[in-house]
Amino acid sequence: MRKYLFLIIPAFMLFSCENPQNADAGADGTDTTATEQTEELQVINASDFDSLAENFIDQELVIEGTCVHTCKHGGGKMHIVGTNPDVRVVVMATDESGKFNADMEGTKYLVTGKVLETRIDSAYLAKWEEEVLAGETEGGDGVKHKHGEEGDNADAAMELEMKLAQIDEIRKEVAESEKGYLSNYTVECVSFEEIKE
Repeated sequence: MRKYLFLIIPAFMLFSCENPQNADAGADGTDTTATEQTEELQVINASDFDSLAENFIDQELVIEGTCVHTCKHGGGKMHIVGTNPDVRVVVMATDESGKFNADMEGTKYLVTGKVLETRIDSAYLAKWEEEVLAGETEGGDGVKHKHGEEGDNADAAMELEMKLAQIDEIRKEVAESEKGYLSNYTVECVSFEEIKE
């Protein structure tokens, strides 16, 4: 189910950007900001992100992992994995970090970013269901599209049925949770640095 949560965040979720950070140059003229910042922040493997994220909400940390997917429509997000390939961390691009591209896939990175929590509760699900029933879904480009705009009506009907089934499943999980909501964590990227092997 956790895999689905990364796919279901509606377009009304907006991620704000922090103030740009000026890069500091070292004595030899190289950029030392990323390295210095990494030394100051907690560094975790992407596989440990889900279990540790609640301790870092609205804080910055550094995540080590391999990029396995980038958004093909605008480069607004990427997925990274660590030692456990079943655990994916969704990293959102910002003006500060710049967009991601397909050439990044398969490369290891240190991603510095702010941990954001989205609480999936009954109000969240009701709003999402309303949007789905109105025929709107979020495309990979972050823009809402009407059902049937990108395929035939049979595909649109199947997509609608799948999304409503997803909402029902998540609604059951929310009802069974002790907190009354589920947490979905993402990372708002500040910077990323390739790990040279």
